[in-house]
Amino acid sequence: MTGSLPGYLARRFALLALTLVLVPSLSFLMFTLIQGDTTGPLDLLGELLTYLSATFFQADLGSETFGSDTFIRTRSALEVVKDGFLVDLYLLGGALVLAVGIGLAAGTLQAMRPRSIGSRVVTVLTALGLSLPVYWVGLLMLLLFAPGIGSVGEIPFLSTVGGYRAPSVDPLRFVRSIWLPCLIIGTYLMAACTRMCASQLGGVLAEDFVRTARGKGVREGRIVLRHALPASAAPVVALIAVNMNMLLTNLALIEIVFNIPGSFRYIERALVNHDVDLVQALVFEATFFIVVANFLADAIQGWLDPRVRAGEPI
Repeated sequence: MTGSLPGYLARRFALLALTLVLVPSLSFLMFTLIQGDTTGPLDLLGELLTYLSATFFQADLGSETFGSDTFIRTRSALEVVKDGFLVDLYLLGGALVLAVGIGLAAGTLQAMRPRSIGSRVVTVLTALGLSLPVYWVGLLMLLLFAPGIGSVGEIPFLSTVGGYRAPSVDPLRFVRSIWLPCLIIGTYLMAACTRMCASQLGGVLAEDFVRTARGKGVREGRIVLRHALPASAAPVVALIAVNMNMLLTNLALIEIVFNIPGSFRYIERALVNHDVDLVQALVFEATFFIVVANFLADAIQGWLDPRVRAGEPI
């Protein structure tokens, strides 16, 4: 029996909302125990409730909980996250669009023409995308080709260090500053989407309903876009949600390499200086992104495949 989509989404939302509370709570408990600032279980529970109240009801991400004895900053943890949140969102959104768009196109090429030269090139690039570390790729692109830095040649529209501008200030400079970081951040997901799409789409193209459509004279492009891709999209969507933690890791590394003013570029400094307040704020922001991505993935999967919202195996 097929479950209703609103009921399925309500159940998923409740679980993910619980996750948004549990992850920062576990992180808080871990850091508190490491610091050794508590005298017993009841004191620990009281500190946790104070932190959760500050985070969810006072919207200060726990800034008053740890005080200023961890590391002195010119801004509060909340201000650091607020100032960099939109930048993080732009980079994540751009990385997702590029990774999914290019991954689906490359995977479709491999599924439709598996023995072509283009398919073999995609296979090699996919292997590189899965294996090359993003930090090294970003540094290499800057040292070899960035304007004013490149030792081999300078590509005029290539992103460079410290070139970020907000879209409201200079839209063209904004696009120039983030397109390469977005591409590098999404490289791993792009390669994974390519492989998953090629595998799933290749299986769907061999199904009976596809052969029936071909026998009726339906054009191959219409078969792929209208029938085969939607039928094979659910596992690809799940793959995107599962890899959000990898995207956030890549985001932090690339913000450091390109000196982009996002929040996650401070994670290394916060860890080195034992700035627990800021680490907690960044953990909360990362959890928020992961929860939202998983909820959207669940919604798309439930819409595409009734078996998902009914709890049946795919």
